[in-house]
Amino acid sequence: MLIVTVIQWFGVFIIGFSSVVFNVLAGLFLLMAVLSYLMELSAGVEALRMIVAGFIVFMIPITGEWIVTAITALNMGMRNFIRS
Repeated sequence: MLIVTVIQWFGVFIIGFSSVVFNVLAGLFLLMAVLSYLMELSAGVEALRMIVAGFIVFMIPITGEWIVTAITALNMGMRNFIRS
C-alpha cells in the first residue's frame, strides 16, 4: 500500500508540472497554425496538421490524469480492504 501511495504522489507531481508545459506547447501549436493560415504562410492541410499535433500534445496530461485516477482508486480499494 505504501508503494502505491508513493507512485500516486509521484504521478500527481509529474502531472501537475507537465500539464503546464504541455498546455503552453499546445497553445503555441494552435496559435502558430491559426496565424500561419491567416497570413497564408501554410496551406489548410498543414495548419490542420499543426492543430491535430497541438491536440495530441494537449491530451498527454489528461491521459496521465486518468492513469493517476486509476492508481488512486486502487489505493483506496486496498485501504478499504485492509480496514474491513
